[in-house]
Amino acid sequence: MISKLKPSENVVIQGWVDSVRAQKAIIFLIIRDRSGKVQVTIKRENTPEIADAVEGLLKDSTVRIEGKVVDAPNVKLGGIEVIPTKLEVTSSALVSPIDDKTGLDLAMDYRWLDLRDKVHYFEFQTRVLKAMRDWFVENEFIEIMTPKLTGNSTEGGAEVFSLKYYNQTAYLTQSPQLFKQMAIAAGFEKVFEIGANYRAEKSYTSRHSTEFFALDVEMGFVKDEHDVMAVEESMLRYIFEKVEMPLASAPFPKISLLESYELLEKERGYIVPKAAKGDLDPEAERLLCEIAKEKWGHDFIFITNFPSSARAFYIQRLDETKPRLTRGFDLLYRGVEITSGGQREHNPERLVNNLAEKGIAEENMKFYIDFFRYGCPPHGGFALGIARLVAKMLDLPSVKDTTFLFRGPDRLSP
Repeated sequence: MISKLKPSENVVIQGWVDSVRAQKAIIFLIIRDRSGKVQVTIKRENTPEIADAVEGLLKDSTVRIEGKVVDAPNVKLGGIEVIPTKLEVTSSALVSPIDDKTGLDLAMDYRWLDLRDKVHYFEFQTRVLKAMRDWFVENEFIEIMTPKLTGNSTEGGAEVFSLKYYNQTAYLTQSPQLFKQMAIAAGFEKVFEIGANYRAEKSYTSRHSTEFFALDVEMGFVKDEHDVMAVEESMLRYIFEKVEMPLASAPFPKISLLESYELLEKERGYIVPKAAKGDLDPEAERLLCEIAKEKWGHDFIFITNFPSSARAFYIQRLDETKPRLTRGFDLLYRGVEITSGGQREHNPERLVNNLAEKGIAEENMKFYIDFFRYGCPPHGGFALGIARLVAKMLDLPSVKDTTFLFRGPDRLSP
């Protein structure tokens, strides 16, 4: 790789033409690969055939070069240059239809070109995913791979993609929620999955996509939702340490949804719109993260005790004295929700009541309710959007930046 070149080495480098600057006696060719750039200096009188080969070569053509690395203190690219003895043009490029001023929609049409200066986003994401997986393996979680085709909607509602499956209708899974709970009922005790999820919602925000990849976690024998939050915090601290991003040493702050409303009004004079009551709107999430940074020095903040009206049927109620509050939580990071989680209801009778409240037919969820009729420990878990997390870690404006090929209501190619 270019970043590993050292003076006095005889090398073979392959890469992309970044620029060609031709002078009367010399040509300066800048070559890049994903690790960096290097200057190739071509003297016309010494290697006229190489000079002829690169004259007029366009940006993003690819080349294979044999030569020697030499010290060049005046060269800004690492103080070295390559003197070529052989050069082969392996691919000639046309003029690119996009540049750094191109609008987002056109850039997405040519995503393979748009990605050429974004490779480092995905190198960073790879490091995040490796750290994530390492933490779970080290903490004795079992990795599972659940089906993405199912005969039932995962969480009820209309936001599902359906397709013909032989002589019946199948759905793309909204999440592996039911399957990871099945793993707990099966005795796996602690599981995780990194996989695709599908939501048929017509959302055009910078945080949503119809196909997205998420970390899903479930663990048994929990005392309550605070055990789940502790696991997520520990995992995130490990990831941030591995990618060398410092976090405040104090625990992530935790406040209830009701407390968050009070804090927003007191600190910012902001009242959550009536339509969003029982949850948080995007502006509230942004402001709460601002406040968390000011008051506790944290980019993260947990919001707990969401009402049952704003949570799925499988989230456990807080207690009998507060039946409308749940053990569900969100984790906010740098202005957006990156996680939804909580303790699950493992009592089959209470689950049947929850289904009725949500208007979900019990017979459609019989297979799920049966998980809990044959013994299942108290359990909980969470889901974390990978693209959202990485975009925020890199301070990027949209999940489109950190999604290899984005899928949305109006985007099904390339």
